[in-house]
Amino acid sequence: MSKTLDIREAPLKVLHQQQIALLRVWRGHIAAERHTEADALLPKLLLSINAIASGLRTTG
Repeated sequence: MSKTLDIREAPLKVLHQQQIALLRVWRGHIAAERHTEADALLPKLLLSINAIASGLRTTG
């Protein structure tokens, strides 16, 4: 498992960074009460969660 995760480390790091950026934007929309814009980001956030779980080969 350790070797497999080492191989995937760089691509997963990119996914993690993208997810953090999405969360910042989403939280900004929530704080500004722009719920329509926040809701529009949910599919991308869920996709990022699934992508990371797939990269780790786990469900969470």
